[in-house]
Amino acid sequence: MLHEETWGVLLVVQPDEFEVWYTTEDFPDTFYPTGRMVFSVDALAHALFVTGRAPHDQAAYGWTSVYEWLHRVALVPAYVRRAPTGRLTRSDLARSLDRSEKVALSYALGQAMTGVFSQQVVSVRFLMHVDRYAARHGIQFAPNTRRRADLFGETTAGGWVVAEAKGRSGSIDDELKETMRAQKRTIRSIGGTPPVLAYACGAHFPQYKGVPDHLKLYAVDPEEAELEAFDLPADRDRFILAYYEPFLAALEAGQEEPTRDAYELASFGPFQVSIGVLAAVAQRVRQARLGRMNRLYRDVTELLDTHLSATRPANRFTDGTAVMSKWQQALDQDDWSTERDEGFPDWWY
Repeated sequence: MLHEETWGVLLVVQPDEFEVWYTTEDFPDTFYPTGRMVFSVDALAHALFVTGRAPHDQAAYGWTSVYEWLHRVALVPAYVRRAPTGRLTRSDLARSLDRSEKVALSYALGQAMTGVFSQQVVSVRFLMHVDRYAARHGIQFAPNTRRRADLFGETTAGGWVVAEAKGRSGSIDDELKETMRAQKRTIRSIGGTPPVLAYACGAHFPQYKGVPDHLKLYAVDPEEAELEAFDLPADRDRFILAYYEPFLAALEAGQEEPTRDAYELASFGPFQVSIGVLAAVAQRVRQARLGRMNRLYRDVTELLDTHLSATRPANRFTDGTAVMSKWQQALDQDDWSTERDEGFPDWWY
């Protein structure tokens, strides 16, 4: 949940939290044009997990989806730092990467921040990469479909959303903003229903008077559909199965831990991260994998409504999963400010 302003004073960001400001354009009037997201490092790791595109099929790919996630989350302690104000910045190592490596890092951060924005601002409970869903269920896209959105998911109110994720190691200039505003919706419908929102998010590190600023997010919601927009043949039971299967693969690949607070848990020691799923949800999805698909969506959402409390630790999420990291020492390293003698203003720190 967003940390709101109280009597005009912003609440303090906790030591294990990040602060990222966002700007929206062309969104419905119910959205603020600017806002502030405060989220834990575990929320960032969770977003990296759910936005991954690696296929889950163990028979064909082994533990590919787990390895991909571990690779992606390792980017956090390696390249992401927390400035004293709580702003998300990059390590000096990240700034020294070559161009192709910066592109890969920006791409992953763009997807992750789209995930955080989707959960916190748009109230999306389940978010998944379009390609992962398509690969899981053998969906073939038309050959004239040159472009398609990265992610799609469902809000807590039950509506479908579509999201395009972009990341930049520098500023998002006016030309790119205009491109994002002009971009048409590439998915016309999901399971026969038009999405309630189809937005593009750009995570970037803007320049301010020649100084690289902290991470910011720009989001735009175009209204018109692309002429080549396609219909995604998704249904909610298959969607839920595809959503949770990578979590089950992670539970099986990691070191099993004792069940705690009704969560099945597994750890990945060298990566200093653990993952969990509500035991009741994990059991129901396993039944679906064995053939009991009927009413999977209804059963899982009812389990979430029953077992999730309104007040949860920051490492427990609305989809009934958990991510727990031990990266505080890495995030607090002062290896992001070697340029502070080059005229950085006081606000930067």
